[in-house]
Amino acid sequence: MITSNLLSRWGMLSVFTLIIAFSTDDLAAQQFDEVYSDWPVQLKINGRIIVDNGLADWSDSKPLLESIARDNSVVCFSRGGDESHTSLSTALKQAVGDEGHFESKSLAALSVMDLKDALSWASVVVIQGAQPEKTDLATLRKLKSHFDEFLERGQTLIFDTGFAHVLGKVVVPTELPTEGIAGLNLIPDSILHSSFDGQKDATTRLLDVVSQHPRTVGIGVPRGMALLFSGRKMTCRGSGEVTFVLPGCDHLPPRIESIKPESPRRIGTPEALVDLTEWRRDAIDRTLKPFPPAEPETPFVENGTLVIVGGGGSPTGLMTKFVELAGGVEKARLVYVPCVEEVDASADVGPVPAWKRMGVSKISIIHTKYRQRANTDDKFLEPLTDATGIWFGGGRQWNLADSYYGTKAHRLMKEVLHRGGVVGGSSAGASIQARYLARATPIGNFRIMAPGYERGGLGFISGVAIDQHFSQRGRQKDMTQLMTRYPQLLGIGLDEATAIIVQKSKADVIGKGRVFFYDRKRPVEPDQPDYIALPADSSYDLASRTVLVDGTPPEKDKTEGKSE
Repeated sequence: MITSNLLSRWGMLSVFTLIIAFSTDDLAAQQFDEVYSDWPVQLKINGRIIVDNGLADWSDSKPLLESIARDNSVVCFSRGGDESHTSLSTALKQAVGDEGHFESKSLAALSVMDLKDALSWASVVVIQGAQPEKTDLATLRKLKSHFDEFLERGQTLIFDTGFAHVLGKVVVPTELPTEGIAGLNLIPDSILHSSFDGQKDATTRLLDVVSQHPRTVGIGVPRGMALLFSGRKMTCRGSGEVTFVLPGCDHLPPRIESIKPESPRRIGTPEALVDLTEWRRDAIDRTLKPFPPAEPETPFVENGTLVIVGGGGSPTGLMTKFVELAGGVEKARLVYVPCVEEVDASADVGPVPAWKRMGVSKISIIHTKYRQRANTDDKFLEPLTDATGIWFGGGRQWNLADSYYGTKAHRLMKEVLHRGGVVGGSSAGASIQARYLARATPIGNFRIMAPGYERGGLGFISGVAIDQHFSQRGRQKDMTQLMTRYPQLLGIGLDEATAIIVQKSKADVIGKGRVFFYDRKRPVEPDQPDYIALPADSSYDLASRTVLVDGTPPEKDKTEGKSE
């Protein structure tokens, strides 16, 4: 149970926090400064796109091609007589099988009618040939909506070397001038360079091009490789490495990373996988003011309460306290926000069953993977308009950032707190409450800092970085790394089954484990921990960064129990 002395301190909190509020000039209401239009609406590629840049041997990719083409309808458009495409065409024809359909069309020029027809019924459409002419690009542009619908149905589009660079947002010729023309943007916010040799001067030229087109990602693809885009992820096959680049800005150096080809031993590993949405967000982030700011807002909750749980189960009695803070069983209007990658979410998940057992009748679940819905759908937004409590579920916090950051739903979530309600969450639902978003990389869960997602927290409290499963997953060194990079932030690490209750600037610790506070405004002593770890029954002031109550039990007398 929540200890009685801690609960009693909650009753004294208002007096304490009033003193703080009136004595600290820089503690002000949290502002809504997140801009919807800054961030991607299209978060993934629906279906699959393959860029064939002269991969010589597709035999190693037989399982992949079979998963794409088996029993399906494949239409290949190719410039007749080009032997460089024999490998792909042959491999696809073999992969179709007896129950599928393979059709090859040799074209002197692309035909709008033929392409439109194929896109309406085929499962796989291949466009391959020599460097396209200006008329080819005009033809492809006329079919932009048909390509979108084709991919929306989950189908596969394959472009080879000659046509690959039209898939991005901007089309640039092989020689890479800084001037470009609009592409199909089927690989969103990207510039593809399909004659990239990986040398330093090639990287420099690609950086120069991307710098002329802000908020785009440069992708350098050497000959002899193929790229596979599915959803928001990219892998590659062949010999060489694919290079991703972002130009530097006033506060950040250029970002250059090379991705190794996928192999049976490297499937799904970070070095063989790219999350395109993360790179797109980083490209945007580089056009905005530096984040976190050198002097972030002081951690302070003007109205309402935050309940921040480190995952692995909640402290005993916490959910009862949450409902009380939301107005009690009779008056509480609760909203549960799952944190899942799937489009649909189960109805009886998270705290919902517990709320029902308590007798709460006004319960809603909101979940979407579509930012437009979170910004414009009034029916979807309705539960948030009069909610008294919101709970964010566990999972991967980038899901919450993608769906809600900067939307009308996000604004309504903040208003719940401003009305005096309560916002809570566990694991990912804990980290998302901060303005700075820790451990949000979509590739694995091992990096505490994720370019493009650091500016992704929902910002119910500013000036802090929150991590969870802290001791159980040995994350102390990760937080030290983050504090070294951003010493202006207050780091907070929560053990499992452990929580802090935050009102104004006061954080009360409850649960089985400890909460770790990292304060770089104080010098780190040699050979000493760079944190303060507080157990249950402790209190910490986030604004002044001081321990109010240390609940650590006194050390037992070493002579206790010994015989004379």
